[in-house]
Amino acid sequence: MAVPVILDASGQPLRPGQRTRYGARAFAGASIVHPDVARWTPPNYSPAAAMAGSRDLLVSRIHDLARNDGWASAALSRQVDSVIGSGWRLSAKPIASRLGIEQEAADELADRIEDAFAEWANDPRFICDAHRRLPLGGLLGMAFRHRMADGEAFAVLHWDEDEPFSTSIEIIHPDRCATPVGKREGDGIRTGVEMSRRGAPVAYHFLTHHPGDSLLGAVAPRRWQRLPRQTSFGRPIVVHAFEPIEAGQVRGIPVLSPVVKKLRMLGRYDEAELQAAVLNAVLAAFITSPFDHEQVANAIGTPDDAELSGLQNMRATLYGETPINIDGVRVNFLAPGDKPEFLDAKHPNAVFEHFVRSSLRNVASAVGLSYEQLSMDWGQVNYSSARAALIEVWRGLTSRRDLFAATFMGPIYAGWLEEAIDRGIVTPPRGAKPFDGAIGAWTQARWIGPGRGWVDPKREAEAAVLRLAAGVSNYERECAEQGIDYKDNFRQIARERRDKEALGLKFSATVEPSPDVDPDAEVPASQRNRARELAL
Repeated sequence: MAVPVILDASGQPLRPGQRTRYGARAFAGASIVHPDVARWTPPNYSPAAAMAGSRDLLVSRIHDLARNDGWASAALSRQVDSVIGSGWRLSAKPIASRLGIEQEAADELADRIEDAFAEWANDPRFICDAHRRLPLGGLLGMAFRHRMADGEAFAVLHWDEDEPFSTSIEIIHPDRCATPVGKREGDGIRTGVEMSRRGAPVAYHFLTHHPGDSLLGAVAPRRWQRLPRQTSFGRPIVVHAFEPIEAGQVRGIPVLSPVVKKLRMLGRYDEAELQAAVLNAVLAAFITSPFDHEQVANAIGTPDDAELSGLQNMRATLYGETPINIDGVRVNFLAPGDKPEFLDAKHPNAVFEHFVRSSLRNVASAVGLSYEQLSMDWGQVNYSSARAALIEVWRGLTSRRDLFAATFMGPIYAGWLEEAIDRGIVTPPRGAKPFDGAIGAWTQARWIGPGRGWVDPKREAEAAVLRLAAGVSNYERECAEQGIDYKDNFRQIARERRDKEALGLKFSATVEPSPDVDPDAEVPASQRNRARELAL
């Protein structure tokens, strides 16, 4: 390998004796003479510059993977299922002390807000959707899929006086946000986001149609629409939810970005192994024949007057009358001297499964899932490892859910609640501060998503009971972890109790605590057989 040329401060090449002194660094990763890193000099992109030059191609590749690669599609679907599920339930938490009301009044206010919000979000006419196609849960799932695949989610809050609720939501494809032709990328606008001097977004520029619509054949001139981030009185118009990982970042980075190359190569390797296996299965056997090569060559070269020997003519006639077929059950007679040769299939490769598992672990780690969740391969999991994986993954999913709730659902909820108060759908308690004077206190909320699930339901239910008894948890938290609203749960329990008493029904069910045993220990054969007998 050629030794790289190193320049001093004046731009002159260093002499050999100077290389060590000038090339030495306090950090080995910053060395300019070590052969492992000497040629590794990536540009130091700013966050905005990195996405401005790479976003379109990067996102188009991720979309192609999501459409055609099972692992990429699974990674996105698992994230949506785990974070959004079928939708979120609102648990309103208005701050009583900041609103100047009693806590009891705040609790009653929360109930009224939740009922009105559920009516808007789940109306069968889909009044929350500007396109009238989905309830709020469906809109959330679509937005979060964009958040994963595109790195960001856009929504526009529309206002229509003629509807039961004037507020409705339109999900905007992130590809439509772009800097208009004629405007220069700079401090004032970056990749379609118009910013103030402090870098705060003040407006967004959206194409009226997706740039890929030109592939439909109808090429229309590109037109942009400028939408301010909010109204003059602070009502949200454009919602832009993404997770910045560097200061100065303007657009989101897709979660699959670090593993796009690996997913592409893994897909090609998978296809190559499958094609090789199919080829070996189709070409399972050949017939080696003692044809005279010279006679065959002469026959091919001069087909009109070429002649074969009697033996070769007999062989050709035999194959013509009884063609050789190897179909698994039929055996054909061969000409004298011919013999079949069967191939020994070498695909899939013996290490193929191990390699795929290793690659998928890398992909799963990048997107915040466990290998088992991504691959749906639970064959090598015991209770302890499943529990540890669930805790770690759930911590990351909860963090991602809370940030998405704050950046996406927070502005939408604020816009809806403002309308609900102005139209008298939600009546403020006497003496409460007005909405525009305490927006943060009015819009405090918790969003209940899909449940975490149980690895061992009996043991984990016992642990929840112990936490409640010790006062280190509460019913709201325990129910929320399983995707349940504790107030709905209590109401339903009370209703069932009244119905049971009215009908004179009595049930008794006692559960003995689980013995203190290792859940991963192997069950004796006698117990397994007894369990099978009881099941039958």
